[in-house]
Amino acid sequence: MQIDIESKSDQPEISHSDSPIIDRYIIRKISGFITGLLVKTPVTPNQVTIVSLVIGIASAVCFSHGAHIYTIIAGVFYFISTVFDQCDGEVARFKHMKSDFGRIFDIVVDSIVNAVIVIGITIAIYKTNGSGLTIVAGMLAAMGIVISLLLTTYFSSESKKDTGTKELLGKLNNKDFFYIIMLASVIFNQMIWFLLIMAIGTNIYWIVHKIAHRNIAT
Repeated sequence: MQIDIESKSDQPEISHSDSPIIDRYIIRKISGFITGLLVKTPVTPNQVTIVSLVIGIASAVCFSHGAHIYTIIAGVFYFISTVFDQCDGEVARFKHMKSDFGRIFDIVVDSIVNAVIVIGITIAIYKTNGSGLTIVAGMLAAMGIVISLLLTTYFSSESKKDTGTKELLGKLNNKDFFYIIMLASVIFNQMIWFLLIMAIGTNIYWIVHKIAHRNIAT
């Protein structure tokens, strides 16, 4: 059973700017199939979120080993975690089990998964080069990813007033870029690429995001 998320959900149709190509045409297609199976079971959205968390932590553990085969396995686990992260919201909508707790729980789990994956990658790189700069880059990447996620989630509930600034921020937050960098880093076993780009890019993003919304508010 394949659930068409955009046509059957009681939520407004998601725009292409909010739903990048990989997310829209790969992850949501797979999650729609899994959700179609889950809605027939007693499984709750929060239980699906926990599954996403467990798989995400498993991904981080594999990343921390550093060997290429473990990095590939970690990448697969991360992808599966991302799919289940999409499923929890779909299950909540189709079972009419949406709640404030579930929404906050999902945000917290997303933050934890992204943070521990960065920590796992940082450990692997540090074991290779022993540089203190690796620790700094890992801390910046974890902080940038988590703050960007929390800010984006917080402001998504605010006014939908269309501005050039918001459109620019939406393009900067395109998930396709994140997925492509992750995929390339995994394939070539160069997770340092991912770490450095996340350390720089995510912190630039959340700073620009904060300034932009402050200007919009005033």
